[in-house]
Amino acid sequence: MTKEDKADGAVKGNRQIPPVGQLAALDFPDIVHTKLSNGVPVEYVQRNAVPTTNIALAFNAGDASDSPTTRGLASLSMSLMDEGTMSMSSQEIAEAEERLGADVGTGSSSDRSLATLDALSANLAPSLDVLTDVVLHPAFAPAEVDRVKKQVLTGIAQLQRDPTRVAGRVVPGVLFGASHPYGGPAGGDPKAIEGFTRNDLYAFQQRWIRPDNLKIFVVSSLPLNEVMPLLDARFGNWTPPAVPKGVKTFTEPPPRPTAQKILLVNRAGAPQSSIVGAQLIPVDPRGDVIPLSAANDALGGNFLSRLNMDLRESKGWSYGVSGRPSFNENAVSYLVSAPVQADKTGEALAAMNADIGDFLTTKGVTDEELTRTVARSINELPGRFETGDAVLNALMAMDLFDRADNYYETLAPEYRGLTVAKLDQAARTTIDPKGFTWIVVGDAAKVKPQLDKLGIPVEVVEAP
Repeated sequence: MTKEDKADGAVKGNRQIPPVGQLAALDFPDIVHTKLSNGVPVEYVQRNAVPTTNIALAFNAGDASDSPTTRGLASLSMSLMDEGTMSMSSQEIAEAEERLGADVGTGSSSDRSLATLDALSANLAPSLDVLTDVVLHPAFAPAEVDRVKKQVLTGIAQLQRDPTRVAGRVVPGVLFGASHPYGGPAGGDPKAIEGFTRNDLYAFQQRWIRPDNLKIFVVSSLPLNEVMPLLDARFGNWTPPAVPKGVKTFTEPPPRPTAQKILLVNRAGAPQSSIVGAQLIPVDPRGDVIPLSAANDALGGNFLSRLNMDLRESKGWSYGVSGRPSFNENAVSYLVSAPVQADKTGEALAAMNADIGDFLTTKGVTDEELTRTVARSINELPGRFETGDAVLNALMAMDLFDRADNYYETLAPEYRGLTVAKLDQAARTTIDPKGFTWIVVGDAAKVKPQLDKLGIPVEVVEAP
């Protein structure tokens, strides 16, 4: 290295890091509410940054539309809709997508079944033709049904090897009970899925995938007066079938326990344990959930949270611990999750209980945690909606929880008005330290003696 190189390096090394520029406030795009000729509601946003169009057809179905004996039907039906239509095979659909630069997808969440399209705006018309064929004319060909069923069943069998995902399949039944719309195991019931036929899939489509159960969301670089005729030509004359529309019946879930209990799912030989704590919380998902979400940042919502810093950073028993409220359209739960060393299972659960109990009684949110949460929450808002898909998902979330069009623009002022007292109150009036059911997936021979020392009732079951 020459003297000149050293001098140049020294100059560069002494340069000051430029200051952070002025952070822009969020300007969420304006939403236009309109309808197709047949009354199907449409929400539209124009975004000109990229010449693309993102569309979601949201049907009020989802996994919650499954009956207790058909868990997995909605998910399987939707996953098969883009696997062939009356006029195109699955391969021909894939070739059309590649030729057009489009992506058609179908699937289900807890509360909605979705058919989506990501397209180049210049190719929107032919791309919509593919989406329309998938939604209106799925073939449910027997060979495709058998193939996808095998894939789904293999996937469930594989996730049974992951203790955390095993716990995730158990949680809905623990919280809601087997008969509740939200009570099915994540991914569905293998015995039910094995028995589904083409007739079952077709019956699901007729009852749920229909215009009187539909709302369309659009984010496009094209103006509304170009998009609406394309949508109306394909879906505006769609009429409901003769069969009755599906209806979801939400009964009251079981009451939250007044004392903790442990469900130990035995996985003989498991090298680590997965601990999941779950409880339903008395929160209206359509109400103001910001104070609770902000309070949870301090407890379990990010890397610097109490739970993660204790079990991961201080004790070194886990790769990561998290806690979060989980929002469905008709219920809110609170979940704590921690994969831990098998030989530290009992101590880890005791530590989590202590951290949660302290947070909800004597050691609530600190001024430092409040300041950090408010700054992060406000500063990240503009970056959350940089893509069309992100805006589309925001539109659907606002619709699901009945939010105002300017909802996201109201968040920064609300964050600025938060106080330690508001956050403590939000957490302490909703999360009950005695209300957790702990699902522990691990080697019962190694783990149960540890759990027995905690003084919490333990029930042992075999892994599904």
